[in-house]
Amino acid sequence: MNKSHSTINKSARDLLGMLAMLLTLLFATAAMADDNDEEEEERPEYVVLSQEQLLQHKITVASVEAGSLTNTTRAFGRIVHDPASLSHIRARFEGVVKRITVNIGDKVEKGDTLAIIESNESLKQYSITSPMSGKVIARHANDGELTNGQVLLSIANYSRAIAHLAIFPTQRTRISPNLEVSLRLEDLQQQSIIDHISSSADNKPYSIAFVTVDNSNGYWPLGAMVQGDIQIGFEAVNMALPKNSIQELDGQTIVFVKEGERFYPRQVEIGRTDSRLVEIVKGIQIGQQVVVENSYLLKADLLKMEAGDDD
Repeated sequence: MNKSHSTINKSARDLLGMLAMLLTLLFATAAMADDNDEEEEERPEYVVLSQEQLLQHKITVASVEAGSLTNTTRAFGRIVHDPASLSHIRARFEGVVKRITVNIGDKVEKGDTLAIIESNESLKQYSITSPMSGKVIARHANDGELTNGQVLLSIANYSRAIAHLAIFPTQRTRISPNLEVSLRLEDLQQQSIIDHISSSADNKPYSIAFVTVDNSNGYWPLGAMVQGDIQIGFEAVNMALPKNSIQELDGQTIVFVKEGERFYPRQVEIGRTDSRLVEIVKGIQIGQQVVVENSYLLKADLLKMEAGDDD
């Protein structure tokens, strides 16, 4: 009997020990869950901004709507001068160059005097004036020389240039004059249209699309390689937002939805994109108010709040 009682007591002690261990694990798990709950509660769920703050930070809000994505085809080419932007100056009547009034690099306006010539026939002097505004890019005569039918000066105005884009046969049927083109040169971008299309020189296996380039700032150098995305059609989508609406937060793609003065980050799934818009597949609904400009400021505020920085 003593041996039996000893065995029972040992079993009871083992059982109590196991129960104690289970209780310890249960309390530890509960504590960890409480800690996680506290972390989740501390994480900010929204940003509050007044209408005055929206205006101050230029934060724009718009309704979620259906949209159309642009289909494009890409072409490459070079920036060349516009033939109408270059003028080679000759004397009207043969004679002697009495005076050249400009030099290479000088800016001239239409009608400015470029040279004084003495006619061989009348021995009278006459002025040669600039036919256009621009810059002197070449000088081929000096005082006292004979004109001899040569080019005396060259004037150029490169504020307008042309992009020659190579269009291959697989693209040709979809491309026509007046289509919109987005031109890119490194960090530069410009919208334009196709003026006309012609066959390439030297029997090359492509056509050339001529696209006008506004080069009034001088940032589009002649001879530079350029990329052109030509707009060839549209594709309707159920929901679309400007690309500036989209932010990345904790590895998730989000937008900020406005409800009163509160702005909630909402995870979204995106689909197709073009140069301006992105398709929203799910996560928000038509008609909801979403930040479409300067949404990165809300993301910054959310991260600042999460870090506990109240400065």
